[in-house]
Amino acid sequence: MISRPKKSLGQHFLTDSNIIRKIIGHISPKETDVILEIGPGRGALTQSLLDSGCSLTSLELDTDLANEWKAKEVAYPQFRCVEGNAISLDWTPYLPCDKVVGNIPYNISRSLMYKLFSHRRNINEAILMVQKEFAEKLLATPGSKSYGILSVLTRCYSDITYLFTIPPTVFNPPPRVVSACIHIRFKSLDINDQLLIDCIQSAFQQRRKTLQNSLKKYYSPDLKDVFDWSQRADSIEAADYLKLLRLLEPDK
Repeated sequence: MISRPKKSLGQHFLTDSNIIRKIIGHISPKETDVILEIGPGRGALTQSLLDSGCSLTSLELDTDLANEWKAKEVAYPQFRCVEGNAISLDWTPYLPCDKVVGNIPYNISRSLMYKLFSHRRNINEAILMVQKEFAEKLLATPGSKSYGILSVLTRCYSDITYLFTIPPTVFNPPPRVVSACIHIRFKSLDINDQLLIDCIQSAFQQRRKTLQNSLKKYYSPDLKDVFDWSQRADSIEAADYLKLLRLLEPDK
């Protein structure tokens, strides 16, 4: 594929064969797998996925690249390329799936995480390349500067592992930031997602206040002695937010 990287699309194509093999090793595609790929680009991962025999759907925003990949659908009956924005596209036709994979453009990383969360019940795991700083934010712990809404939601919804660091030199063109490969395994959790997100967002929007003040619309004297409301948003674990959620909805 000869398509040049398009700055407007935030394209940085992975070119290092050793890094590609390492990522594929963590994806470990099997013939029985159903995989959703975000942004195949020039096919750093895509060709290996196709060769594994897995059922693969690739979402590609770039029209030129999408057309090139669509031309391969005849040779690979288990493959389809869908042109469009991974954030705005409806993923429902491509789910459930075993794995979501891809080199995620830095400008959509946050939106993509929320997209994954919204479909987590139909996705087993995700192996992604993201900005290293973003990965550290997802992995942050209470009390650290990076600890925030996404840190808590990621821990509530999944088990996340930092796999390895990826230098800028293995991309064309090299990005100005260091990247990381992460592994996210989604939990089977039956909760009110919207209530959880609202609680966490409300708490962090007033992170200097105690939870009794930042979450006053949820506070009740009945809950005074079963939850520590004197804590602040960035001082408690994801498990504490889940505990609060169960107190607010005891029948869930």
